[in-house]
Amino acid sequence: MPRSVRTFLPVVGQPAALAAAFEDDPQRWLPAARRVGSDAWTLTLRAGALARTVSAVIGRPWRAGSTRWRTLTWDPIADDGDPTAVDRLLPSLDGELGLHIEPSGRTTLVLDARYQPPGGAFGDAVDAVALRRLARMTVERFLEEVSARLAAEALLVGDDPAIVRDPEHERGPAPITP
Repeated sequence: MPRSVRTFLPVVGQPAALAAAFEDDPQRWLPAARRVGSDAWTLTLRAGALARTVSAVIGRPWRAGSTRWRTLTWDPIADDGDPTAVDRLLPSLDGELGLHIEPSGRTTLVLDARYQPPGGAFGDAVDAVALRRLARMTVERFLEEVSARLAAEALLVGDDPAIVRDPEHERGPAPITP
């Protein structure tokens, strides 16, 4: 049975610049990414001391309300030393990565995904006891890394006068009323 994992993290930066960075080339904000195709990368995911390489696909951006979304899938890549260890510790993931911008300007990075614990019924039992926690740690660390890189990219994008600002999400000084 597929398991859901949902997590979110605030992102610091000017909303229009964050949106422009998120909709730009994912190579600029994916952590430790190496492009292997037009929309495919290899990434190293971390959870505590554990690190695993995955093959990831990031879809084109789309917008639903005040959230910009991109599909995200990843599949573990076997290490040369132990090809079975990957299947035991890191499942494939299928989901959506979103950048939600509130009218107040508060920006949140969201991951809404599903994964299938490897190993059948035994894998379900191990996931319920321990691996679910590892899955959550992995996606939270991934979001932390993406958030930091998006914030850095937004600083660069925010300095670009060619970026079209989204007045709906711009925040200026509050008007002074007598």
